[in-house]
Amino acid sequence: MSLPNFMVLGASKSATTTLYNILKNHDEIYAPSFKEPHFFNITKNFKKGLDWYENTYYNTTGNYKAVIDFTPTYFYTHNCAQRIYENLGPDMRFIIILRNPVDRAYSHYLHSKRDGYENKSFMDALTSEKSRLDSSRQKDDILSELRFSYLAQGDYHRMLSDYLKYYSLDNFLIINFESEITNGLELTSKRISEFLDIDLSHLDLDLHSNKSGKSRFAFLQKLMKKNSLWRRALKFFFSSITRQKIRNKIKNFNKINHDFKPLNQQLKIELYNKYFMEDILSLEKLIDRNMFWSNL
Repeated sequence: MSLPNFMVLGASKSATTTLYNILKNHDEIYAPSFKEPHFFNITKNFKKGLDWYENTYYNTTGNYKAVIDFTPTYFYTHNCAQRIYENLGPDMRFIIILRNPVDRAYSHYLHSKRDGYENKSFMDALTSEKSRLDSSRQKDDILSELRFSYLAQGDYHRMLSDYLKYYSLDNFLIINFESEITNGLELTSKRISEFLDIDLSHLDLDLHSNKSGKSRFAFLQKLMKKNSLWRRALKFFFSSITRQKIRNKIKNFNKINHDFKPLNQQLKIELYNKYFMEDILSLEKLIDRNMFWSNL
């Protein structure tokens, strides 16, 4: 067995699932079959201890050069950096894909809407976000906080600064979603190869996963949310990991591709300037790199 020595932190809705599906096929890379362990950012999981984390997700044999945890929301959750440092040490390395935060927020919103958790319009959801997050934090409901943090998960400077209290910037490979993912993965795969010190040239890069969609059957989506008889039966017969795998399979079956209306360009610029510009200017200064998002 082996604990992770690499992590893909996020940001959420920035092609991390695509990267997971590519890298997990490499014979020198181990990634658990369940993509997101959520060990370091869900307290009830973290309290189970490092041995539980290793035995549950990394109980494998093999000579792997990279053992990776793909949980994008580790990037967002405040105490994750400290927990990771104290439990996995100073040599951990991180891949972060950063996306225009307005597009990321809208994609996140569509994801929550598809899964039946969001019934507000996009603009109303942004207006309601602070009160929703305050309520979730008071209840210690991290899952609800993650579902509705459309704006907060775009505060990249704040999130990266949390990690830089414990790790050097050299421990991070930062990828620009627009210029390095959507325009083809060939050059990005070379950067990842150098960062992991693993040859990725033979991998199939033509994979696109976890696209926004809508539910095929609304009743099935609602059934998955309720504390119904079938959910109680699953809880009786199966472990939490197996139950989550079953839920994911049902969600994937129930999802159909759907082309949502894109945001108006002028609205995107207004939202960027209102909610994200200051944070992104600080980020660009911190990493000494222009992300070219102000007019996207």
